[in-house]
Amino acid sequence: MNYNDAVAYIHSASKFGSKLGLANITKLLDLLDNPHKDMKFIHVAGTNGKGSTCSYIAHILYAAGYKTGLFISPYVESFGERMQVDFQNIDDDSLINNVQKVKENIDVMLEEGYNHPTEFEIDTAIAMMYFKQKECDVVVLEVGLGGRLDSTNVISSPLATVICTIEKDHMAILGDTLEKIAFEKAGIIKKGSPVVVYGGNEQCTYDVIKTQAEKIGALYSVVNFNSINNIRYHEYSYTFNFENYKDLKINMFGDYQIKNACTAVKAIEASMLNVTEEAIKEGLLNTKWPGRLEILSKNPLIICDGAHNPEGIRSLKNTLIKYFPEKRKIFVMAVMKNKEYEKMIEDIFPLAETAIAVRPSYDRALELEVLKQTIQKHCKNTYTFDKIDEGLDYAVAITDENSIICTFGSLYYIADVKNYIRKMGQ
Repeated sequence: MNYNDAVAYIHSASKFGSKLGLANITKLLDLLDNPHKDMKFIHVAGTNGKGSTCSYIAHILYAAGYKTGLFISPYVESFGERMQVDFQNIDDDSLINNVQKVKENIDVMLEEGYNHPTEFEIDTAIAMMYFKQKECDVVVLEVGLGGRLDSTNVISSPLATVICTIEKDHMAILGDTLEKIAFEKAGIIKKGSPVVVYGGNEQCTYDVIKTQAEKIGALYSVVNFNSINNIRYHEYSYTFNFENYKDLKINMFGDYQIKNACTAVKAIEASMLNVTEEAIKEGLLNTKWPGRLEILSKNPLIICDGAHNPEGIRSLKNTLIKYFPEKRKIFVMAVMKNKEYEKMIEDIFPLAETAIAVRPSYDRALELEVLKQTIQKHCKNTYTFDKIDEGLDYAVAITDENSIICTFGSLYYIADVKNYIRKMGQ
């Protein structure tokens, strides 16, 4: 088995769909000698912002001297991004060896009558083995979907649990109300593990989470965003005060990143780890996260954003209005067909002067003609391109110094956009 074989084997499990539940991952990890049981975790759930929050937490831990594992989904450019130690992707040999071990034990599971693990369950098992092998001090663990029945919820007593924003996404799986979705995400709360909740959610979600925390016996707190003050904006970065911390600085663009950073700080405090204020400041300053309001080029000005649900689109729209009010906006969009694309398009495309619809090579991507017809209701200058590079070529061709190109709608085509930018620089 080589690297390509290993990745292909993992992706081949996608045909088994996304089956929530802990029976399969529990059995698989048991066959692998339960590598997760001796490790320390900070567990992070939420609709949006959990990836950025995980990155902030991990960078703070790294700055404090902890050997830090980071498990995220999805990846942008390389599969190895999903499981990192001290921000180095899993190496090819480790991936190959762990895939082989997982495959052997999946065969045992099937012989015993268990269902075949899903792709995400396989990812989780590989990551747990790798973090154990690398002797991580702490692992920052991002939930894949929901929380209660997500395979990452196989862990028992995290140092802290974090719940970021709660919005209506994956409603066919998690429920059609904020209360139902909050209940699923609150499922990661464990007895004795403090839970830190993002401060900008609806009151009904707090009620659900607080009830669950009190029922289980977990210390509950909500991040007080009113304690953020003296915000100073620099070019795509911010300096601000939060509670007793002065002059925190982040290099992540978008006002909401300040709130994600503060949520990460409170998670670190709740974990009771030995982390100094200097480490917090250094970690926040060094945090980067691909595909989240990422400035790919300044000439021409090109931004990519993984916004793929109404809340993400709303944050993107507000950022464009606030920081680029006078610029001509050229939007490049691809989106998965299972998303609330009509609501997303209705919200943001009235800002666009020109719209470009593209379709990545994924079965779940929305058909171009459907995307075009939906966008045209809100932006008459709409064009379609079968190839992402061709769409970007057109966007660049019509841009000028008073324009901004913004690509968004799905994380699944950001790698194509970033590759295009690299070619521009050659």
